[in-house]
Amino acid sequence: MKRILALLLCGALCLSTLTGCGAKEEKAAETPAPVTEENSEETETSEGTGDGTIDYNGKNKLAMFGPLTGDNLQYGVKIKNGAELALNQFNEEHGTEFTIEFMDDKGDPNEAVNLANKIVSDDTVFCALAGYGSSCAMATAPVFDEAELLLMGVAASHADLPGMGDYIFPVPMSARWESVGFAEIMKECFGAGKLAILYQNTDHGVQTCEYIKEAWESYGGEIVVYESFVPGETKDFSAVLSKIKTEEPDIFYASAAYSDAAQIFMQAKQLELDAQYVGPGMCLNEEFTNLIGNNIDGTYILSSTPCFLPSVLEAGNVDEATKKFIDDYEAAYNETPDGFSAQGYDSVKIVLDSALKAGTTDTPAVAEQILAIRSYPGLSGLNMAYNENKEMNKGIYTFEIKDGNFVPVN
Repeated sequence: MKRILALLLCGALCLSTLTGCGAKEEKAAETPAPVTEENSEETETSEGTGDGTIDYNGKNKLAMFGPLTGDNLQYGVKIKNGAELALNQFNEEHGTEFTIEFMDDKGDPNEAVNLANKIVSDDTVFCALAGYGSSCAMATAPVFDEAELLLMGVAASHADLPGMGDYIFPVPMSARWESVGFAEIMKECFGAGKLAILYQNTDHGVQTCEYIKEAWESYGGEIVVYESFVPGETKDFSAVLSKIKTEEPDIFYASAAYSDAAQIFMQAKQLELDAQYVGPGMCLNEEFTNLIGNNIDGTYILSSTPCFLPSVLEAGNVDEATKKFIDDYEAAYNETPDGFSAQGYDSVKIVLDSALKAGTTDTPAVAEQILAIRSYPGLSGLNMAYNENKEMNKGIYTFEIKDGNFVPVN
């Protein structure tokens, strides 16, 4: 009971940034140019010419590992680009000489651990960044914890990650609080009726949907179907969708990456499953809209990260920093950024801003500055703030699909 009350309290805090079922204004950043480990000279000790000086103590490198090949390539590349852009802009603005090295973990936790061991053996690295997924971040956490090296979980929202070491910080909103925020929005928009949940059988899918289920039942709602599927392998969802249809839910929530979610919702429409469809922020990209066309208009997408697609920008309420980030990213990489790009950007900026404030790249000093963040003007979320448990909290964006595009709900 205490746990449910805690979830409800945090859900209320998440939603303090929302107006009814509405989405909010988006935020953003600075300038481009590619400075990486390969083309930048290492510096033992240097001074920043902007806000202060930094004692590098021989450590001026960031090391990011993520999927640059394999099934999750699209996420890894977006994160890499955002991280690179942030580092280049920071160096240009502050006269610093930070470098970044990118490593391919192929989305495999075992490969990530191999890279983690390589990273901690490099005396020039002062921060590692786990580029995609909670599984890789959590697999490597013990390595970095033992080495007392800072680890940023760029796209790792698992609620247990912050507790795996003194110097481990997630950048996405904690799965715990995001899930409660999703449940609260579904209740406010559609009522606490019958909810069917179909979730990917991954650490993320299992954990987030358990929190949604717990919160939903605490509101007096009913879970009529609660089923999992194997992501990337299940292609025919007709059996489970037929089961869901029989239960006549008011809301159908699918926790899935964009490719699986597109198939799930499209097949549900073909089966004439009559419910309010709701999906997660993993669907907020052009690839998803290319797959669905206008076949699932009316579907709601909930996310703790923003959307930078034209349909959202045309709806207005976008600040100058966000516009600049989009322009700079498109100029540097000839593509539109997404929430993962923004998370890569914010991860690097949080670390470098904190090092600048600390005046050093020493782990305890940088970590102390990160932990003190209670209001960060980032690009990857609303009202970004760490709590005393190193959990990231943000507001929730709400979008409706109309004519095959994401439209902010007002």
